[in-house]
Amino acid sequence: MISIAFANVAGGRLVGPDGYAGADRTADFGRALAGMRADVLIVTELDTRGDQLERLGAAAMPGRELSFARQEFSDSHIPGVERLGVGIVSAYPLTELERIDLPDPPIDYLHWRTGEPMDPHPKGFVVARADLGPSGAVDIVGGQVCPIHMFRSAEGVEYSYREGVGHSYGMEMAEYLKEELAARGVRRGVVAGDLNMPNPRGFFGERLGLVDAFGDPPPATTPDGRSIDRLFCTRDLVTREAEVVQVPGADHHLVVCRLDRRPPDPPTTGRIREQDLVKPSARPLPGTSPRGFTRS
Repeated sequence: MISIAFANVAGGRLVGPDGYAGADRTADFGRALAGMRADVLIVTELDTRGDQLERLGAAAMPGRELSFARQEFSDSHIPGVERLGVGIVSAYPLTELERIDLPDPPIDYLHWRTGEPMDPHPKGFVVARADLGPSGAVDIVGGQVCPIHMFRSAEGVEYSYREGVGHSYGMEMAEYLKEELAARGVRRGVVAGDLNMPNPRGFFGERLGLVDAFGDPPPATTPDGRSIDRLFCTRDLVTREAEVVQVPGADHHLVVCRLDRRPPDPPTTGRIREQDLVKPSARPLPGTSPRGFTRS
């Protein structure tokens, strides 16, 4: 069983009353990651023009020999950071596969509050194959989806993945991503990232056939209560012990889970006999209550 962590680090910047602060606080993210005992770390809004991925990897996996994969995707909207991208750092050997560039949504790129024109900041995914030794190869897919909630139309209507052109784009994007992953031979793996959706399971679970690491209700992964930083896996894997870790001052929390092979189903006859031995109960036992947080 290995540990997979995801972090959106905003170029290493924290957020103050006036927006992103200028100082590089990558060390703050590193200290939070150090307690997560990750074997694989996926990073979005990575400052690709420096050694940020190396510093985060060294903090998260001290003393281990590390393998890296990274790609630039866009100009930066964060002060002091020139370009942003996605990175993967692993304590297991990585083979980087072809990146996936997502098409821009067909929307008006006007700031949701001011109406000023904005850059779409192209998004996408890095795909790498991790050699986990006896556990075999697992594909690690990390990236970011367009935050359409940050834009509005020329008529002043805000976009959402729940309805309208945003929902249509989300469906098309999920189908596009499914085809691109298949073209790279991704069949057994993990997909993680800043998905920027109020309902990521509707696209990454239902459309891509992946299993959500979170149960219901999914926990908040941002200070304003959204659950957009997510981990999914293919159905031949299972995630356990999913956890959200806060970094004071950051605009995204960290996410970590344990990943294991899904055990094979028992023979049909074995399942029938086991069911025959246990009579179903019509109500919970005294002193118990239904679990509100489940994991795949």
